[in-house]
Amino acid sequence: YLLKSRSPWIGVETISQSLPTEEQRARSISYASSHYGDESQGILSNRSVNINRDGSNRASALAEFQHAQMGAMHRDESFDTPLITPGGYMTPSGYMDGSGKIMPLPEDAPSLSSLGQSIFNATNLLMGVGLLSLPYAMHLSGWFGAVLLVVFSAVTNYTAKLLGRIMDYTPTVKLREGPGAYTMYGFHDMGYVVFGNAGRLFISLIFILETFGYSCVYLIIEGENLQHLIGGYPFFAGWHREHFMLLSCAIFLPTVWVRNLSVLSYLSALGVFSSLVLVLGVLTTGADAELPPNPITCHGNCTGSFLHPSPTSMMHPEKIPIVLGLIMVGFAGHAIMPTIRNDMADKKQYDKMIDWTYVIVSGSYMTMAVLGYLMYGESAQQQITLNLGRNIVAQLTIWIVVINPISKYALDLAPIALGLEHFLQIAYQLPPNGWFFALLSILLRTILVALSLFVVVAVPHFAMVLGIMGSACAFTISVSFPCWCYATLFGNSISKFEKYCNIFLAFAGTVCAIVGTIAAVIDPSARS
Repeated sequence: YLLKSRSPWIGVETISQSLPTEEQRARSISYASSHYGDESQGILSNRSVNINRDGSNRASALAEFQHAQMGAMHRDESFDTPLITPGGYMTPSGYMDGSGKIMPLPEDAPSLSSLGQSIFNATNLLMGVGLLSLPYAMHLSGWFGAVLLVVFSAVTNYTAKLLGRIMDYTPTVKLREGPGAYTMYGFHDMGYVVFGNAGRLFISLIFILETFGYSCVYLIIEGENLQHLIGGYPFFAGWHREHFMLLSCAIFLPTVWVRNLSVLSYLSALGVFSSLVLVLGVLTTGADAELPPNPITCHGNCTGSFLHPSPTSMMHPEKIPIVLGLIMVGFAGHAIMPTIRNDMADKKQYDKMIDWTYVIVSGSYMTMAVLGYLMYGESAQQQITLNLGRNIVAQLTIWIVVINPISKYALDLAPIALGLEHFLQIAYQLPPNGWFFALLSILLRTILVALSLFVVVAVPHFAMVLGIMGSACAFTISVSFPCWCYATLFGNSISKFEKYCNIFLAFAGTVCAIVGTIAAVIDPSARS
């Protein structure tokens, strides 16, 4: 699992070591407490795992640091300090005291991830909500959408590998005190080295937009699929889309109130399972010509079977701008790639891990896009689950899709909630364990849920929200930013051809981000 803390309000990114199980986590904290004093107790008040943050998007993890004695404890922002102890650091190789001496960890200390575990984490990170909208993207673009899918897959594969090279670069500016002072561990470090404080602030704002956007996407998925599943029952007669969104908020709200998200973090492992079930469900449904599609959403010559394909088109040039974000959102996982690389036991296998991950993810995306478009053609909906019929396989697939967001919604809102709570705690000197802070936390998180509901009601269209995120966030983080950083940092050591190719990709990513965002807002296809 990946452990990651984002504190966007103070512009830092804390990356910590992967813990395979909560038992190992507890042993490590116990070890630090027993060997280095009582001050270390309570430093880590919660650690949660968020695999796949889309979702897509996007594997992320959250950790909250409670500094019981601020003068005695030093917070290092590097991956090499998953446990912060008074006067020293707990690194993957052992405990480093103030003099730099390393004491070996016990045998049951957390270990780094193998190649296979890293591939699983990266796959879980990338495969998410973007999978639902691929047939709709094909419906808008025609078969040309498959070309865009291949191009975006190749470009983001390349830029993901660039991140590994950038992280190996030794900057001249000091990033932090202690170990890793001149090591770039994540996007905030890269932004600061290349663009200064403005770069770090910009990355923080993009991360906030992306995180909150995914919570809105999960709310839409939950509400629309609940309406599809239970809207026909007499009790829900007269209910409209807004009512099911409100019902989804009521389901999500108790999970958002929980500050210790360890239980939900395990449920988030449903990410890969949910995506595989969705692909297999569509494949099974489409292979049986006797299973009818949803008659409410399938019109005309829509067959619901790839054995007897529905009518399709080669290309709709006027719809390409809106399709950019819908396809790109499936590759919006670069924000967590540095975490995955830091978590690997053998970082030399990072490029190999990226290649295998993209084989799995791109293969799943292409399967979903092609089969979904053949099955539903011009009747493909913004979420393919809305096209599925009433047979047992289709219903089981939809229920899996409905259950998955219950954990991920809380995990995606948590970085913003924790950041706000941390800000209020420092600004007003609030004790973190008092009843007042607990009530304040509940109120704050309820307001965030209400805000996401307001956004979903005001911008009720799944394709619009996904298109904005795919364009504004994914193109920026997954294309433009890595290419700008690489061309800037390595411009004097690479060939002119490679440098200009990266500059071109950076400009192209920026143009696509602007064009795709505008199209997602004004194109009526995003509201159909």
